[in-house]
Amino acid sequence: MPQLSFDWRGMLKLALDIQETDKQYRISFDVPGVEEKDIQITPDNDVLMVRGEQRQEHEKREGGFPRVERSYGSFRRALNLPDDANQDSIKASFKNEVLTITMDKRKASAPKHGRSIPIES
Repeated sequence: MPQLSFDWRGMLKLALDIQETDKQYRISFDVPGVEEKDIQITPDNDVLMVRGEQRQEHEKREGGFPRVERSYGSFRRALNLPDDANQDSIKASFKNEVLTITMDKRKASAPKHGRSIPIES
């Protein structure tokens, strides 16, 4: 069974793939043992935060004695979004223990979320 690995702070480390096409960004996370309801995705300014928790329990019988193994952990990943990422188009899907996040690229002429205010003299 695939397992999530832990980093030095006790947080789960996610395997991550980022793909870029002419029109879109696609970010895929392997999240074995994690359920969709335990994942949160939050865009904040130019950062995409992905958080979640893994809870697993396995029971085995060895030598006539039941053995229960439990593993718990959380993960958090902050990704700086590219300047041309259209944050209004962010979508997420979850299938076969893989979380996939997609977002369109903005056209070159499309303004970014914020705007600069000129100072008049």
